Amino acid sequence: MSAVRFSTFLLAAAATLFIASCGRQSSAPAGPANDASIGVLLVAHGSKSSTWVGMVKTLADQVREPIMKQPGVKEMRLAFIEETKPDVAAELRAFDAAGIGEVIVVPLLIAGESTMSNNYLQYLTGMRTQAKAIKQLQNEGFDVYYPKARVAMTPALSDSEVLKKNVLRRVNELKGQDSGEDMAIVLVGYGDQVYGQQMSDIMEGIGRYLKIKTDIDTVAFAFCGKLTDYSGAPVVEVINEVLDLEQQVLVVPVLVGVDEMLQVNTIQAAVNAVPTSSKVRYKPDAVLPDPVVNEWVVTKVQEAVQRVRDAGGATVPAPNRG
Repeated sequence: MSAVRFSTFLLAAAATLFIASCGRQSSAPAGPANDASIGVLLVAHGSKSSTWVGMVKTLADQVREPIMKQPGVKEMRLAFIEETKPDVAAELRAFDAAGIGEVIVVPLLIAGESTMSNNYLQYLTGMRTQAKAIKQLQNEGFDVYYPKARVAMTPALSDSEVLKKNVLRRVNELKGQDSGEDMAIVLVGYGDQVYGQQMSDIMEGIGRYLKIKTDIDTVAFAFCGKLTDYSGAPVVEVINEVLDLEQQVLVVPVLVGVDEMLQVNTIQAAVNAVPTSSKVRYKPDAVLPDPVVNEWVVTKVQEAVQRVRDAGGATVPAPNRG
């Protein structure tokens, strides 16, 4: 993987709220939206790391009170796509049992266009219902449940400035008071075999932002996780390449939480494997915790609640969902 230099043109990502019905075609239309009972479902990827899970649960605890203050919101729940319980189906069943009519799903994911979002979350929440895809999920051991409630989904982190500002803050913490003239940044994200271009676009967008906001001109990225079989070799390669250009390298994980398999066993091991590792600055941190991310979650819920209350009307018939 070669180092990537980015231009200084900053692209603004557009956030889109997707709304779809999750009831049967014969179900009665929902009542007036401003009278609907609303449930909020935070959904994260999931991890075997108790540290990672704890960070996500802490965010959920911290945003619970302001979310529950939103008009019409009766319940807030947290679910995980894989590796961790409770799963999405269990929490959607709980919403049905509580008589919730509208569910707002908040994906605690880096990328909106990703395997986790498009191939898993949208089907697990009933927003997409393609039979072949559902069968595949069931074959993989996923419990798929279509709630009676109508479901709306808010954007992922990459669709906002929050992620860029989060990475900038952590870059500045590593950089300290030193000049960035002879420094480079290496961003490390979670790879995606199917949506590789989308993940690269996210990293490039962050890179352009960092070049504008700092005095560092060289920014590169590498991926870790399943895509690389949890090998740190791609990270080592990129660090070595940018060290041919600059005197020091700042390595920053673009990951939701701290999973020892990634931040320690992969990225830290990669840093240690660099012959001139004394020139590399690295902290095994993550996007969380960050009060700004918490505020972003609450804001996305507020916007979605307002849309739900303003929408009204009948739901979209299930056969029209693809």
